[in-house]
Formats: sequence, C-alpha cells, structure tokens
Amino acid sequence: MDKLRQSVANFTSLEDLITDGTSQLYHKVVAGMHDLCFHILEAEKNGVPRKEIEEIIKPARDIHSRSVFVKRLQEWPRKYPGDFETLEYICNQENRSVYGTVEYFIEDYALNSTIAQQHRNKIYRQSEIILNSLLNGRENQKLLSVGCGGCRDLLNIENYISNVKCEIVLNDIETEALTLSRERLRHFDNVQLVPGNIIHALRKVEKLGPFDLVVTGGLFDHLSDKHLSFFLKRASKSLLNGNSTLFFTNATEGNPFKVWIEYLADWKLFYRSKDDIMKLLTDAGFPNNSIKIEKDATGLTFLVRVKTS
Repeated sequence: MDKLRQSVANFTSLEDLITDGTSQLYHKVVAGMHDLCFHILEAEKNGVPRKEIEEIIKPARDIHSRSVFVKRLQEWPRKYPGDFETLEYICNQENRSVYGTVEYFIEDYALNSTIAQQHRNKIYRQSEIILNSLLNGRENQKLLSVGCGGCRDLLNIENYISNVKCEIVLNDIETEALTLSRERLRHFDNVQLVPGNIIHALRKVEKLGPFDLVVTGGLFDHLSDKHLSFFLKRASKSLLNGNSTLFFTNATEGNPFKVWIEYLADWKLFYRSKDDIMKLLTDAGFPNNSIKIEKDATGLTFLVRVKTS
C-alpha cells in the first residue's frame, strides 16, 4: 500500500516539476499513469479491497477529472457509460483540455491510445461490411443498426451508397443519437427510427425485419451474458433471413487498459474470450461454420461475423 500511495504522490506532484518543455511533461504524465496502474494491480493482487484502493487514488483521479474527456468517463452525463457523445468524442480525437497542463496530456494519451483506436477500428470495419453488403448483395436490402449512436459507419461511406436503394432501421437508447443520425443520413429516403434499449424495443424491431445485415458495434461490451444470449437467440429466429450477416464486436479478455478505464475513469465492460463468444453463438443456434472471429489491429476487440445460409 505504501508503494501505491507513493505512486499517487508522485503523480500529484507532476505539476510542480521543472521540465524543459511540454514534450518532457507528456512523458512524465504517461509514465505516471502507467505507474499508477501497475501499483493498483499490485494492490489488487495483494487482496486490498477495491474501496480502499479507490480512496488512496482519489487525488490522482481528481487530477484526471480536470480532463474534459475523462470527466465524461467518470461522471456519465447521460447516466450510463459509453454514451453516443462520448463515442463522438473518441472519433473526433479533439483534445478539449488546456494545452500544456497535466490534464491535457492525460486526455491526449487517452484519445490516442489503442483502447480508443480499437473503437475507431470497429467503426471502419462496420463501414466496410455495410458497403460490401449494399454494393454486392441483392437489391433493396434491409439494414438494421442496433445502438447506432451517430451512425459514423454509414457516414463514412455515404458518398458511395447514396444512390443505393435500401431500407435502414436505426435503434439507439438515446433519442438525441437518433436525431443526429437522421440528420446525417438526410439524403436517404427510407430510414426508420426505433428508440429504446434494444432488449425492450426488440418486438418493434422484429416487425420491421427480417434484415439482410444487422450490425451492433460495441453494444455487446455492455450486455451481460443473459441479455446477450437473449438477443442472439431472437436474432437467429426473427431478425435474420436465410442469407443474412450479423456483425458485432466485443472487448477481449486481458485488456491492459482495463485497470485505467475502471479506476481512473469509470467505464466497466463485459470482456469475453473467443470461446465465450463461440458458446453464446452456438447456444443461440448458429452453427460453427457460420461464425468468423478475428481481432482488430490493436488486438483489444473481437470482430465477429456470422453468416446465415
């Protein structure tokens, strides 16, 4: 515990250090963040209760809260982690904290770290899958995006699919996210919005299907096995047709950023292994040979594609 307390003291004293410039301070801040995470994990390994760890690291967490981005991660302005505005922040990579301060470099590191990049990577993959489906599949396809947020995936490829005839159904828990998406996709005629938690809104969504393509992005990072299993079983029976694709992602086990995003921010995810995902899918009725699981370039998230036939 003494080492953790010393790590916190070192971190809180960063602003008092005389440096040769902002580049030097950046490295000191990042080193301090890693040192904090190392000693938090050591404390966990030694059986220190989480509440006690949180009390010790509070001064360092308070400094983190001066970052505009990290403050969102800590306080959940929309009452839950990972809301669409937070994800927009990650996609934009715009550091809104005061340049040259400790909090600026905390935010700079957070926005440019691989844990943030994996989110951008999965959006790019979703864009690729949607583009391929709409350009190379049958005409008048139906696309369902669950937890669509601001529809960055469709926005990325808007110029390529603006003349493609298709039906787009968007679901999100936030009506503001759906409003943003509808504005971004204003050139598309056939867009339907279904607000609400997907578990509660599933019956409404099912009436609009079945769908040729269902994408869910990072939603499954926030669903328990019970809710994920429920969704997958319903998807296999009513959301997908005989020649559909389901695409989703899930944070991988052993994520080295877990300690930082849980303790210094406040963002808890459901991490799963490849075997975990395979079991959930096969239990839902998807055959093994219909499932393809790979990792994104960072290795921090699984990209899962299921093809029905």
